Amino acid sequence: MELNSSELALSLSVLTLVAILLRRRLKSNYRLPLPPSPRSDPIIGHLRSLPTSDEHLVYANLSEELNSKIVSLNVLGQTIIILNSAEEARELFDRRSAIYSDRPVLPILSDPNLVDCGGLTSLLRYGDRWRSQRRMSHSVLHKKASMMFWPISVEQSRKAMRRLMKNPDNFFQEFKRMSGTTILSAVYGYEVTSSSDPLVEIVETAVNHISQAAIPGNFYVNVIPSLRFVPEWFPGTKWKQTVNLWRAEKNEMVNAPFEWTRKHMEQGTAPPSVLKTLLSEVENRALPKCDLVEQLDRVKWTVGTLFGEFRLLAEDTTVAITLVFILAMTLYPDVQARAQAEIDRVVGRDRLPEMEDRDSLPYIGCVLKEVLRWQPVVPLGGPRASIKDDEYASYRIPKGATMAMSYDSSVYRNPQEFNPDRFLDPNTPSAPTFGFGRRSCPGVHMAESALFINMCNLLAVFNISAPCDDEGNPILPSVKMKTTAVISHPAEFECLIKPRSQKAVELLKA
Repeated sequence: MELNSSELALSLSVLTLVAILLRRRLKSNYRLPLPPSPRSDPIIGHLRSLPTSDEHLVYANLSEELNSKIVSLNVLGQTIIILNSAEEARELFDRRSAIYSDRPVLPILSDPNLVDCGGLTSLLRYGDRWRSQRRMSHSVLHKKASMMFWPISVEQSRKAMRRLMKNPDNFFQEFKRMSGTTILSAVYGYEVTSSSDPLVEIVETAVNHISQAAIPGNFYVNVIPSLRFVPEWFPGTKWKQTVNLWRAEKNEMVNAPFEWTRKHMEQGTAPPSVLKTLLSEVENRALPKCDLVEQLDRVKWTVGTLFGEFRLLAEDTTVAITLVFILAMTLYPDVQARAQAEIDRVVGRDRLPEMEDRDSLPYIGCVLKEVLRWQPVVPLGGPRASIKDDEYASYRIPKGATMAMSYDSSVYRNPQEFNPDRFLDPNTPSAPTFGFGRRSCPGVHMAESALFINMCNLLAVFNISAPCDDEGNPILPSVKMKTTAVISHPAEFECLIKPRSQKAVELLKA
């Protein structure tokens, strides 16, 4: 049916109006300002302001100086958005996760000629391979599947308690050994037999160096990508020799335990593990050779990521959280006594706590949540990248902007006080220790279970207290955190860890 002249004129007018509104919308979005930022230098922007340590403290101070929960930096044209509010982080990383689930590209980690960690799930760009490897991780680490690792966590925790009973002053090393042993056993089925295990040392070195490389301010190639093309003989490129060494360490970390498990699978002697489960699933699918090679590579990097992240965000984090717990029990004996009373009432003194007791120990659950909140051990979450232009709170967030979340203590009343009772209210949000949205840590259930059983065993078996001076007055430790790469942990402090009773000693020896 043909339009008459008046109808045609009306249609053209509507289309014109829509076009004008869309154009104004696009222009208004472009004219929106970036979040507040400090004064910058010409050309290089805020390059000299990038912190190389204690990033969360620097960004928190910047937020206070600018009186804004959202701040921005510009480094050689690259926009960096810092969120200093949990509400902003939940809005962008959770509710708008389709936009903010990408990762920024750090050349030192992603370039094949530098450290070459581009296959790690946590560093992959948002896309098909990331989704594939994330599904693999979830298949073995979701809440129900992670229960298969409970016996490993319980066994290693009790072994650590036995060692702690003999050597209470060395609690840091004992918990570190416990966490490393648990991770290797769960991921690869590898049993650590000594504190100087060679595979543990390989991983320790590689992960420490990868975490150092991940801090943008540590290497200028992260903000000036063209530096990667400068030849190694050129003056001032000693950093490339360091990077070559770190790449070799990373290769050994990814390949050595992978090949150990495959070898034992071929011999029929491989213990249960994440890698054994994933390899069996792939090899049972009868894939063409080219697809099989691709899937095996994805499995290797998926498990390498879990291993590396567990080492960094489970071993280091678990150790740091356990140290925070011991510090809290030293400073708050009333909380310790109340938690021990709950264990005595529910578990009794004729056995040690089990994972199955968790639902019956609600106060212990509150203590765990408060430990995670009180002194955050991962105060600056993993960076994100926006995959398209967006706006929030009347600010412009450009496509490709690097997004980071700093710790926000304003969510909680009296944040410096250790008070597990705040979590008796089910509406109190948990601290985002394990991240937000689609990029949250896939091993959260395994990590929380390990923390729960460690805390329960410590409370059931030991009393933790402050040492006393010559006059019998307690020498209370100060609450100070030190940041190493991306993990914060309590500064060295003294405490007394003694068995609660002879019965507790006998239970551990049984």
